[in-house]
Amino acid sequence: MAAFGAYESLVGWRYLLRRRRRPHVLIAGLIFLALGAGLAALGWHQLQGQGKAIAVFGEAQGIWRLVLSIGGGVATFGGCLSLFGLLNAFLTVFSAFSAFMVTIGVAEVILVLGVMNGFQGDLRRKIIDTQAHVMIEPAANGEYLSDYKALAAKARATEGVLGATPILRTDIMLSAPTNLAAVALQGIDPDTIGEASTLPGQLKHGTMPDLADPSRLDRNLRPNPRFRPLPAEDDAPAAPGDAEDAPAADAMAFPLPAAARKTPPPTIFLGEELRRSLSLWPGEAVNAVSPFGDLGPEGPIPRSRPFRLGGWFESGMLEYDTKLAYASLTAVQRFLGLDDVAGGIQIRVIDLDAARAVRDALQAQMPDGVRVTDWQERNSNLFSALKLEKVAMFLVLTINILLAAFSIISTLVMTIIERRREIAILMAMGSTRAAIVRIFMSQGAFTGLLGALVGTTIGLSGAFSLANLGLPLNPEVYYISAIPVDVRLTDVLAINAVALLVSLLSTVYPAIQAARLRPVEGLNAA
Repeated sequence: MAAFGAYESLVGWRYLLRRRRRPHVLIAGLIFLALGAGLAALGWHQLQGQGKAIAVFGEAQGIWRLVLSIGGGVATFGGCLSLFGLLNAFLTVFSAFSAFMVTIGVAEVILVLGVMNGFQGDLRRKIIDTQAHVMIEPAANGEYLSDYKALAAKARATEGVLGATPILRTDIMLSAPTNLAAVALQGIDPDTIGEASTLPGQLKHGTMPDLADPSRLDRNLRPNPRFRPLPAEDDAPAAPGDAEDAPAADAMAFPLPAAARKTPPPTIFLGEELRRSLSLWPGEAVNAVSPFGDLGPEGPIPRSRPFRLGGWFESGMLEYDTKLAYASLTAVQRFLGLDDVAGGIQIRVIDLDAARAVRDALQAQMPDGVRVTDWQERNSNLFSALKLEKVAMFLVLTINILLAAFSIISTLVMTIIERRREIAILMAMGSTRAAIVRIFMSQGAFTGLLGALVGTTIGLSGAFSLANLGLPLNPEVYYISAIPVDVRLTDVLAINAVALLVSLLSTVYPAIQAARLRPVEGLNAA
């Protein structure tokens, strides 16, 4: 507070201090805090002993879950009361309340923005891991990349690129014995998918070689009472024995090669939630139907082909786990009746923040009719909305700090009324009006600085505890096991700057009113 001068700072700080220490509120707060912590620990222990899941915002069922909730509420109240009691033990009531409001406002904004950053970062990671950092695709819709292998090799040779893999995507209907689902079928290269996607690490059942070689599925299948054997891929059930030895049912029938009838259907991987919806197990059949088929005498004929479930994955995004399926690139090409083409090339970069520079470098190497996009460009609407939501939340939570400003104003007004005689004596002894203004502005600066420091300490401590200990959530509801926290230095600095600025601005009006006080009026005050 050197900007206010040692004299003004000393007088202002003296007006904030309490003459007698009164720790009664602090003791009461500590009692409530201990009681609440004890109840919460008891409820937590009993729920763990019963084997029940413990999650924030869980259903309030059972006496011990109610005890846990009540204990958490009492502990929170005790913590706030203890904080106010600690401030009130040294500061006057009004000054302590002002500092308490600034503290709560700063800590709350730090925690909330940290949690919002954590959720946004988790969402961004899941989206980018499933899609790609950079994508090469045809500039016109409905076209394909025939030279995708050369383009992928060129991308791998570009600086900053970790890997590239081709994909071919189409919208289909999956028909299972118990249900139907509209999904996006994506053909991938099992050999290179790990270079640009985290799909191999997302698999909960099955392996990537099962997509390239469907016969591996028969060797790796576990006994399943629900397993339904599939007919041959050409929908002609194979007769016992080889095709050459089996007698023909019709003398005029055209003999089919045994290999054609015995080729197993291609393998498909489904999202975890999609598999549950279709009620499928490994090795069971699912029929893929595409509306983009051949033209028949009466119009378009839907294209249909059987697949076998080889496994399932869990990306952490409900939208992907319910709407996405993977098969080999060759199988999707055959299903769509296409040549050796790809719909795009997924690229993974070393530095996510440098994806735009890699995009520009790749675009300069691409031929006409090919465009390159990065993750920010493809998801610009989503991330812009998330950024706007963060700004709006910051402004809303700043209202708590503005409430603290009104408390500071009322505190200074009460101090002026109470200290009118002392103000008049200071002015009679030679203090200028500017010095009186600095005295009362120093009080607001002290209050804001104290509240900002304590609030930052509490906010960072709470964020560190949440990040390391984890606050459990119900993964079946929120699709995440614990609350993620990501506190950024820029947010902390901005919050503290706002708190200090609001605290200083709130002192301007009371300080000017104090400077306008005439010494005669103050000396005549009772």
